[in-house]
Amino acid sequence: MIVLRTNIRRLVCLLIALSVCAGFLGGCKNQEPPWEASIPPVATPVPPVTNPVPPGKGDDDFTLLMDELFSQWVTADALTMNFFLADPESLGIERPTPTFGEVANPDTIKRDIQDNIELYDKLKRFRYEDLSLDQQNVYDILIRDLELISIMERRETYAYYSGYIRPIDGIQAQLPILLAEFNFRTVADIEIYLQLLEDTQRFFNEIIEFERERSRLGFFLSEYNADIVIENCESFLSNRHDNLLIVVFNDRMDRYEGLSEARRDEFKLQNRNLVLGNVLPAYDALLSAMRELRGIGAHQGGLSDFPDGSEYAAAYLQYKTGSDRSPEGVDALLDEWMDSTLANMISIINKNPEYLKMSESGDIGQIADDTPEAYLAKLQKAIATDFPGITETRHVVREVHESLREYVSPAFYLSPAIDCFDDNVIYINPPKTTDNLSLFTILAHEGYPGHMYQTVYTLQHSPHPIRVSLENMGYDEGWATYAEMMSYSYAGLPEVEAELLRASKIYDLLLMGRIDLGVNALGWGIGEITSFCAGIGIDDQVVIGELYETVIGNPLLYMPYILGFIEISLLLEEAENTMHINFYLKEFHRFILDFGSAPFTIIRERMLGWMALVCAPEG
Repeated sequence: MIVLRTNIRRLVCLLIALSVCAGFLGGCKNQEPPWEASIPPVATPVPPVTNPVPPGKGDDDFTLLMDELFSQWVTADALTMNFFLADPESLGIERPTPTFGEVANPDTIKRDIQDNIELYDKLKRFRYEDLSLDQQNVYDILIRDLELISIMERRETYAYYSGYIRPIDGIQAQLPILLAEFNFRTVADIEIYLQLLEDTQRFFNEIIEFERERSRLGFFLSEYNADIVIENCESFLSNRHDNLLIVVFNDRMDRYEGLSEARRDEFKLQNRNLVLGNVLPAYDALLSAMRELRGIGAHQGGLSDFPDGSEYAAAYLQYKTGSDRSPEGVDALLDEWMDSTLANMISIINKNPEYLKMSESGDIGQIADDTPEAYLAKLQKAIATDFPGITETRHVVREVHESLREYVSPAFYLSPAIDCFDDNVIYINPPKTTDNLSLFTILAHEGYPGHMYQTVYTLQHSPHPIRVSLENMGYDEGWATYAEMMSYSYAGLPEVEAELLRASKIYDLLLMGRIDLGVNALGWGIGEITSFCAGIGIDDQVVIGELYETVIGNPLLYMPYILGFIEISLLLEEAENTMHINFYLKEFHRFILDFGSAPFTIIRERMLGWMALVCAPEG
């Protein structure tokens, strides 16, 4: 069994676009955007390609291994199967038993450690030079991930450093959305869905046992974060008989074609009974357990404060972001970006003091009121110059249900099936998208040219399915954040105003990134955060306390967004400076998209070869 994603990560991975940063600051800041950097007058020589091993013709046994690994990943639970494959039979893959899959326990943790060791040894037996280029890419990604995982599995207790229940992206917050969006392609899918509901109590009971063990070890949520989860569960349970899983299902049955009225009513009744008799009691049990465990074995600190936590946090940072930088290296990079961003912002305001007044009055960043669909259409048209095209795809924008709005991110995009990706869903959380510009830029993050565009582009180029299971969060969220920053130039604002607002957003991300990194990878406590915040003009102890609790409750959640964005920006800057007159922004985007989701060191290695090829003299 491949364990490159735990079960909880697999489920949350279905919601691949959590726009988590609502912004704690409204101030202004930024460096010169890397895509607008001036080109140096003298071209920089193309650096040598660091991977001299040319691809081979391909290894059939390696293809079989990729097939096996994907099959193991996609059949691990019925949710993953439903969201990622519409027709598994066409790939010779059997549908799994309709359950939510395993929850980690001492036996599965030991088994997974051994399985990963065996997979690593199996990979090392392949002759790299025999592999095709695509196979080499998969090999490099797998080897890097497994080497990092071996560090994160060095102690069996490491598995308990992060739980299934978390304030922002925990399973208790994500599961209602995933169930509400379960694909009903056939009547059999409806029956599988109902069987899944039957498994909810088993699934939650095992999660509760996992969280009890975290409490026993002293690794449980802080009281502040436990309270958020408790409120989350209470909100979901507040309207039992009109619960969203009943209301949404009834609506979907009314619109489902080909069912008799009797069959439709039968499904509605089954669903109602299962929600009231199984799903809600599972949440009741979780709520009771959270109240019981609150304050017992709570861990008041970041990842690096756990036993051997610095080692774990350094590996987890690299695994989650796709960047091979050390925590200290990332800290220096973020610090440099904060300084240059702030200096650029001050320069803009000094030259355009009216923007400071506009910001104070709320008049900055005003764009025409429109629907989400209209904004997406505008974005789709605007990106045509800078991004390669994709074939027409359908999408729908939905609002988060009222019972989840307080605890769900501003927006997210649901991954489509790799063999049926014409229908895409973006969720917007109205209370957290309070103005037109934030809605526009969030739709860029989730839609064009962000997650939806990148996902559809990738799937239209038919990569081996294993690449879907190896998606790197730093690449995915870095790309979407990069797209979001680009979108300020598409919003119809004056150029300087757009740059100022883009800078403000980048600075907010940098701020949260520094605190997230400091607490979870560098050992910061509340004192270090207070000192850091004082240096940038934040002295409200309530705000500082909330920042601290946010990052310990959701370790390194912010890092893929800001560090992924910076890594892509640095690749862009390097390509501009190296290729000079041979550089075209659309072709750089095409290269990044063609390579697909992967760690940045691997992407850069391949980019050196791409640049050398593009810049080579003809003949």
